[in-house]
Amino acid sequence: MTIYEARGSNFHAVAALALYLGLFIFWLTQPALAQGQSEWQAEWTKTIEAAEKQGQVNIVGPPGATYRVALVEMFEKKYPKISVEYHAGTGPGMVPKIQRERASGLYNWDLYIGGPPSALAGLKPIGALDPIRPELLLPETFDDAKWYRGFSFGFLDKENKYFYGFGATLSHAAHINWDLVRADELKSFRDLLEPKWAGKIVWEDPRHEGAGVAVALRFKLSYGEDFLKRLLSKQKIAYSMDRRQITEWVIRGSHVIGIGLPREQLVRYWKQGVGKNIGPLNDPEFTDAVTTGAAAVGVFNRRPHPHAARIYLNWLLSKEGQTSWALHTGGRNSLRLDVPVGEPSTAIDPKRKYMQTATEDMNPQRQALMKLAREWIPQ
Repeated sequence: MTIYEARGSNFHAVAALALYLGLFIFWLTQPALAQGQSEWQAEWTKTIEAAEKQGQVNIVGPPGATYRVALVEMFEKKYPKISVEYHAGTGPGMVPKIQRERASGLYNWDLYIGGPPSALAGLKPIGALDPIRPELLLPETFDDAKWYRGFSFGFLDKENKYFYGFGATLSHAAHINWDLVRADELKSFRDLLEPKWAGKIVWEDPRHEGAGVAVALRFKLSYGEDFLKRLLSKQKIAYSMDRRQITEWVIRGSHVIGIGLPREQLVRYWKQGVGKNIGPLNDPEFTDAVTTGAAAVGVFNRRPHPHAARIYLNWLLSKEGQTSWALHTGGRNSLRLDVPVGEPSTAIDPKRKYMQTATEDMNPQRQALMKLAREWIPQ
């Protein structure tokens, strides 16, 4: 045998050994992989059986028929043996009620679905919420690839544990009745300080929690506190917490600029062929934001139906649950990237980064602005 033949023989022997070793390692890992997959599946099946025995899940959620379809009817269609006891209410109305109940030793609710500010200010400080991640069994619910900027982006509390915002609707600060306003008259939000717009603006009241104070915060961050003070104090603005009223005023033209005007209200009128030329003011200097609206969830501790609550939470954050949210809530979009767009005009661009004004970190600024708004707005 020549030296070249010997080297060739050794090479083939080493290659064969490497191949057998790789196959052996692959064979060894398969039971572990299969076991890992079967563990969550077995736990899921076990939890469904326990949830069906409980037969019910109690949820505090946002008011409105569309929310009942998305959050109740579609879940019960998927899990007919688990009924949803759904109590509709706003955060400012429900959170104090829940605080009083828990102070009296009553733990009636499994999950809270609604806007972040009231929950983060009223439920988290009293220790009413459990961490969310331990309740998630379906791998798709926390798969980073399925969510805008990864799963963790949706957490709204400082610890990234207790309150999860699954909604992602592009928040337009103002909508203009362009039938009554020329485009060359209003090019920037700075133009709102011009005398011609005095008495022509309606604003969801920034003295209270809601979209109005969120816009006020964005105005402050984009243009400074002096701009906001002058706008609130000098422009004879009409303030309302009635979202339907705000929308109707802008459609009818008694006020041509609606700040904090809810898009879902406009969509309802558009479907009736009304207000088609009402649209946002696009100001490149202004900071775009994504809002969760009522699309955020927390899990109560000491909940009466823990297994049913777990099934519901997994369903809600799954592709199926988020598809239900996008298709049945009248123009709301999801933070998930693999579900249909509920309203194209307010859909986020996955390649862009947006401000999130509803996080717990932003709460002190929102509270401070509400106090300033009470001082600046003429009585």
